[in-house]
Amino acid sequence: MLSKPDEELPVPHHAVLTDDAEEILAFGRDALRDGQRVALVTLVALRGGAARSLGAHMAVRDDGLFCGFVSGGCVEAAVAAEALEAIRAGCDRRLILGQGSKFFDIVLPCGGAITLAIHVLRRSDPLEAVLAALAARKRAGLRYDA
Repeated sequence: MLSKPDEELPVPHHAVLTDDAEEILAFGRDALRDGQRVALVTLVALRGGAARSLGAHMAVRDDGLFCGFVSGGCVEAAVAAEALEAIRAGCDRRLILGQGSKFFDIVLPCGGAITLAIHVLRRSDPLEAVLAALAARKRAGLRYDA
């Protein structure tokens, strides 16, 4: 569990190297079941080229471990660090990387920009429903409304 706001955040590390949505959602669900706090990061806008498609996900646990990709692997640790800040603050945020970003030192290799929605999960029900539908080979999706 993440500590007090004045304590240092954990250093983000990949726990599982996958871009499989089912594995990423299961990673988040399992963390929530274990009492950890989790943020789900979703790629919501692209400008120029990008390594991932819209809807790509990462799940970030409050201990710094994360799963998934929203880029080609070049910004995931920075994204996870932002997700940890969101978890600590307890509120969602948007993050732009690449052109137009507040982070002048993070440049995407493709030269474009990505916008990410970082959603601090409050419960596992939506993830459970999607995973159950996928297990039953039915269509499923998540809808985020800030």
